[in-house]
Amino acid sequence: MNVRVGIIGIGGTISSTTRILAGEESSEVVALADPDPARRDSVLEGINDVQIFDDYLKMLDGVDLDAVCIGLPTWLHAPASQAALERGLHVLCEKPPTNNAVEMVKLAQLAEEKKLVCMFVRQSRFSPRLMAGRQRIQGGELGDIYYADTRWIRTRWCSGRGWRHDKEKGGGVLLDLGIHAIDNAWFMMGCPQPTEVSAELYCHFSGLAPADQIYTADDAACGQVRFKNGSVLHFAVAFSLNTANEETPDEENIVRTEFQDVKIYGTLGGIENDRLLIGTPNGVEVKLLNTAELSADPITLQSQEFIRAIIEKDQPLNPAAEAVMLMQMLDSAMESSRIGKAVPIT
Repeated sequence: MNVRVGIIGIGGTISSTTRILAGEESSEVVALADPDPARRDSVLEGINDVQIFDDYLKMLDGVDLDAVCIGLPTWLHAPASQAALERGLHVLCEKPPTNNAVEMVKLAQLAEEKKLVCMFVRQSRFSPRLMAGRQRIQGGELGDIYYADTRWIRTRWCSGRGWRHDKEKGGGVLLDLGIHAIDNAWFMMGCPQPTEVSAELYCHFSGLAPADQIYTADDAACGQVRFKNGSVLHFAVAFSLNTANEETPDEENIVRTEFQDVKIYGTLGGIENDRLLIGTPNGVEVKLLNTAELSADPITLQSQEFIRAIIEKDQPLNPAAEAVMLMQMLDSAMESSRIGKAVPIT
C-alpha cells in the first residue's frame, strides 16, 4: 500500500513531516493546503506533482487521499481533524490535538467508528531519552513508579504569533509547553489513568508583548496529577519565569535560558534526565542512560509510525485514547486553577 497524504497547514513539525513522508517508499505527498505561497514553496522545494490549495476543504473534496497531516493553529485542529475523519481519512495532527477533552473525545469516537488512525504529534515520545527511559521502566528496572517531576521553563519568551497568547484561540503555556512536559513524564510512566488534578495558572508577563497584541492566556502553570495506580506527577511550565537555573550570566550580567527536566522515581531506582539511578543498600548508583541504539530522528520515527499504523491497521504509539486522557489532565488543570481546588477526572 502506498499511502496518499494531504497536508493541511505546515506549522510546527508538519513542515518537516511533509518532506519526510515525500521521501518514504510507502507514502507520497500528493496535495497541500496552505494560504502562504512562500511557505508552500519552501516546504515543497524538490517535491514534485503536489496539488496546491488555499482552502483545505477544497483539497479534501477534490483529491483522492488516504490520510492528512495537520499543522494549523491550535483552535483549528479539531474542525480540520473532524472534516478529515468524516471523509474517511487517517489523521496526524499537531499538538495539542484539540482545544479541550470534549473535542478530543468526539474525534476519538469518530476514528473508532470509522476504524481510522487518529494520531497526535508528540515527537518527544520518539526521542532516544524517553524511549530508553520507558524501556527501562517497562522492564521493571525501576520497580514500581510512584513519583515524577517534569518541567519546561523559559526565562523570557513572547511569541511573534499573537494567537499563542490568546486564551480564546487555544493559547497559553499549558497547552503549548505543558502538554509536552506532562506527556514526557506520563509516557515514560506507562500512561497510567489520571484521577485528579490540582493546579494554578498565571498570567504575569503581558508587558513583554507588543501593545497591540492580545495577551490573555497563561504564561506559567504548575500543579500535581494523581493517577489510579497511586503515583503522582508534579509539573511546572513557563514562558517567562524569574530563574537563572544556575546558568552563568553573560557580560551584561543577564541570564536568558530555557530548560527541560524529566525525573521519574520508583521503588528500585530512578531516572533524572539522561541519568539512570540504581538504588543500593549504601545509596544510589549513577549511570548514563544508554540511548546509543535509539538515535534516529524523532520526527522521522513519528512520521514512519503514522504510516505503519495505517498500513498495518494498528494503533500508533500516540493513540487517540491517550490524547483524550492528556486533554483531560490539561482541562482539569485549567478548571482547578479557576475554582481553587482539586478537580477529579471521571
